[in-house]
Amino acid sequence: MADRDAQRRSDGDIALPGLIPVLDTALRSRPETPRAFAELTGRAESDVREDLAQLERLGFVSVTNDVITYRRPEAAAAGLTEAVLGRVSEQLAGALAETQDVLGAVPGLIQAWAEGTAAAPNLQVDVAHGPWAPADMWRLQFTRRVPEVCDVCMPDTSALFAPQSEYQAAFWEARAGHRVRIRLLMSLADATNPAGADRVMGELASGVEIRMHPNPPSFFWITDHDTVGLPLTWGETWPTSVMAIQSPTLAAVLTWVYDRVWGEAIPVESLLQTANGSAGQPWDGMLRLMNQGLTMDVASASLGLAPRTGRRRVADAMAHFGVSSQFSLGAAWRAAQLTAQSASPSSAGS
Repeated sequence: MADRDAQRRSDGDIALPGLIPVLDTALRSRPETPRAFAELTGRAESDVREDLAQLERLGFVSVTNDVITYRRPEAAAAGLTEAVLGRVSEQLAGALAETQDVLGAVPGLIQAWAEGTAAAPNLQVDVAHGPWAPADMWRLQFTRRVPEVCDVCMPDTSALFAPQSEYQAAFWEARAGHRVRIRLLMSLADATNPAGADRVMGELASGVEIRMHPNPPSFFWITDHDTVGLPLTWGETWPTSVMAIQSPTLAAVLTWVYDRVWGEAIPVESLLQTANGSAGQPWDGMLRLMNQGLTMDVASASLGLAPRTGRRRVADAMAHFGVSSQFSLGAAWRAAQLTAQSASPSSAGS
């Protein structure tokens, strides 16, 4: 009885490991009915039916009119994996949203604390206002200390392409002669804007790691794991009021947010690789971006394709590989890419 209870989770989900011996026996013997399965295993029919019901919920079998139908295990496992990852993604998205709600309150609360305490402030806080507040604040911080590590989220990168040369260079000029590791998150719209292509290439050439995201959450940055910059109103893409706070604790929280968004984003080199014509099949560009986490519509938009064209290319790829789901398509396409790479002359000669 304890083993059976262990198969269930408190949230109602079913644990597969405890059912694997049952599924193994069923797949090898293929009993046609629950009664036949019970007779085969010498177990109570009620217990067998309960196991089959759980396996049916997991997608490995179906029982209709007391007849058991078996599903290919790899297909069932793929479907179950997608469902599990979907739940994890939803939970992570919820946690990220809650974290951002809290971050939105931080600047105002810090200002309130500073006004309400007579003691000497124990936080180093700077505030900048104006149309170029992010660039001004960044430059102020660099005059005090050139950091070794910078994580920057810029949903609006127009500052990098500004006609005012003093602001165009403001974000990176202070690192001249210093080894600074910079990660830059930018929006898909800016990353795919032809007007910014030269600047993006220049940043890549100078060693900046760039990833693009369909919806970066806000302008913010973290330097050296102890100082953060964020807008007074969280969510602004190019704020007119920016606060810099020296706080390792807050930096750790924002780094967690940054790493989550960075993990969802894709390297801008992927887009450049596709644009340079490296795709061997019409659908390769779509699948390359989707394989890195973009939805079909976002991948289409990033390649300058109409949504209908993007969907047609994915459908053509599914027909080519003989698969019926995007999960299986991704696996088949990656396998084909690895095979092509191993068979290429450069691979053979290396």
